[in-house]
Amino acid sequence: MAFLIRISEKSLRAARARWLIVIAVASLGSCFLRLVELQLIRGRALEAASENNHTQILVEHAPRGRILDRHGKILADNQPVFVAFFSPLGLSPSDLQHILERLSPIVAVEKPELEHRLLAALRAKTMLRVSDQLSRDQAFLILQNRVHLPGVSLTIEEQRTYPGGKLACHVLGYVGQITDEELEQFADKGYHPGDWIGKTGLERLYDPLLQGQDGGFLMEVDALGRQVRILQHLPPQAGKDLYLTLDKDLEELAEKRLQETGHPGAAVMLNPQTGEVLVLASSPGYDPNAFLPSGSSEERTRLLNDTELHPLYNRAIQALYPPGSIFKIVTSLADLEEHALDTEEKIRCTGSYTLGLEKRIFHCWKLKGHGLMDFHRAVAESCDVYFYQVGLKLGPVLIEKYAKAVGLGRPSGVDLPSEKRGLLPYVWKTSIGQHWQGGDTLNYAIGQGALQVTPIQMADLAALVANRGILNQPFLAVESRRYGEESERLMTPREALRIDLSKVTWKLLCGALEEVVRTGTGLASQIPGFAVAGKTGTAQATKGKEHGWFVAYAPADQPTVACAVLVEHGGHGGSVSAPIAHDLLALALGAKEKVATESVPAETQAD
Repeated sequence: MAFLIRISEKSLRAARARWLIVIAVASLGSCFLRLVELQLIRGRALEAASENNHTQILVEHAPRGRILDRHGKILADNQPVFVAFFSPLGLSPSDLQHILERLSPIVAVEKPELEHRLLAALRAKTMLRVSDQLSRDQAFLILQNRVHLPGVSLTIEEQRTYPGGKLACHVLGYVGQITDEELEQFADKGYHPGDWIGKTGLERLYDPLLQGQDGGFLMEVDALGRQVRILQHLPPQAGKDLYLTLDKDLEELAEKRLQETGHPGAAVMLNPQTGEVLVLASSPGYDPNAFLPSGSSEERTRLLNDTELHPLYNRAIQALYPPGSIFKIVTSLADLEEHALDTEEKIRCTGSYTLGLEKRIFHCWKLKGHGLMDFHRAVAESCDVYFYQVGLKLGPVLIEKYAKAVGLGRPSGVDLPSEKRGLLPYVWKTSIGQHWQGGDTLNYAIGQGALQVTPIQMADLAALVANRGILNQPFLAVESRRYGEESERLMTPREALRIDLSKVTWKLLCGALEEVVRTGTGLASQIPGFAVAGKTGTAQATKGKEHGWFVAYAPADQPTVACAVLVEHGGHGGSVSAPIAHDLLALALGAKEKVATESVPAETQAD
């Protein structure tokens, strides 16, 4: 019996020993796995956390790439500015009161607002940009008070500036601090809170190229969050420069001449052979510097709330207008190609046309009438009565067919955001259940009614006629390039559309458009030594005075430029828009003489 008891005790001790060994091995294994996790898996993260206890990264924003015109003249640049940062490391809420008392008057930020921002940074334990643009005096005051401003530091950054002020503002756009919505929208693009991002124009469209890559300083700080020394500096990489097709001198002239009219308006000039945009002006403009940190908040508010002149609105690609008589170019193409009226047939214009059994009267712009008109003189004098009858012969389906064929009713595709497509009325009106009437056809034939176009579409129309049916895609950005690197081609000339018409059609139309400038309503656009082809237009507006249009291309035999000018409520296109086009064409062609537009008879200026 005793023998059995001794065996049982020995077995029990052995079992206990085994369990102790298992527990010991498990404990050692757990410690080993924990060490593996800490050293290999989380080692870098823990090391970084440890480093953050006595270091802080001071972000240095990369300079945005510059924007330059076709001759290398700078349109958007950068300038060095002082930037103040706040680091909450080692600080408590009670410390903020001492900082606020001294910092608020220096950076000119109200104490409650500054306190809210600093507290938010303290709770989140993240650095805060206190001010994005300090003057030299403000920077020196911070340096003088740095003992009393723990956690506040200075650096110098390159920030955006627009040296030309309003020049090409609608093309360039402006930049602003990224919003929460934009951070969510571009979450996969590498943007961070506090980044500056393009808001409109080319700044918006080409922001990834212009943005660059941020750098920064790895700083050692003391217990009060004050910088002790720089441990490492990673230089920021500047964004790529953007080279445009725009001509600064032509753009400046266009904006100046539009402003002188006292009316809103737009001007677009293209190279019809390539699609390069030489001018894309919209008036009134605005100074994009107002949206920078140094800009006036009152000016920003005024611009954003101006519902009368809409200075932020790019009229060249976003504003919609009836084209008036410049649409007779499209009606003429349809007329000539479909043989609606014999070009030699003469129609008498008495100043009005009576439509159908309802006896509705449609007037010509010349109330006394033009007399006998054939196609050539009807285009030159812009006779409405002649084109009323052309429109009735064609009908709305054919008119709309040719309007679509030349690219109307769709965006031009220029590389700018938010372009409008315009409106072709026949399909639209019938699709919403409205009855199309004979009077609608008459209005359509002369570019009135519900028809809507943008100035860039009309410049495209002039370029298409200049090329005898070939339209090249309009574009602004040619290439991007960072210093020391090879350039990246962004856009190249390419055909956007083609309309195949007979040589006779082009010969008759282009000859008539030359006659417009030589003896017709476009006399004000004559340039000695150069043959100019053009068309005036005066479009009725729903309110106020008519809109003045003029489209042209030159030299007429071998066109190198095509343009469209629109002056809102400016009156007759031959009086207000043709002289602007004359000056742009003269500068683009290198002409030295000017036409005395004051000598043009008032009646022939009208349309």
